[in-house]
Amino acid sequence: MPNITSQQLFDALQTGWREYAGKFNGLSPAEQSAFLEREGYPRFHDLLAHIIAWWEETLEIITAVLESHDLPSREYDIDAFNAEALAEYRDWTESDLLAHYENLREALLDLVAELPDGALENKRIAEWLHASVIEHYNEHRLP
Repeated sequence: MPNITSQQLFDALQTGWREYAGKFNGLSPAEQSAFLEREGYPRFHDLLAHIIAWWEETLEIITAVLESHDLPSREYDIDAFNAEALAEYRDWTESDLLAHYENLREALLDLVAELPDGALENKRIAEWLHASVIEHYNEHRLP
């Protein structure tokens, strides 16, 4: 189980993820293209859709765990999950997608702020937050 603190989550959400779109937009067109090619996405829109889908999943699962709903663990076909995310958000405008991204980032901040004492000792909660907030940021870190 990852050893994670609320402060680490806050730092990632308040700094890295908050500045993510602006930092991407600050890259030159050549740097943007090279980054997206390395990430395997044709557009930044698609990368954001991927991030958004995992954040939505994280919020759903952690909320269920906190409310004592026992959602069964599921095996993810990562490629299929990502393809569904891209399809779901394909026709969203950039401004709507960015607003949704920001709303989810804020929802994650609120979730972390409101976690009951000891919640990060729950393996499922800690693993989901670590994976979607910390690891995912490191995986998609901008240059």
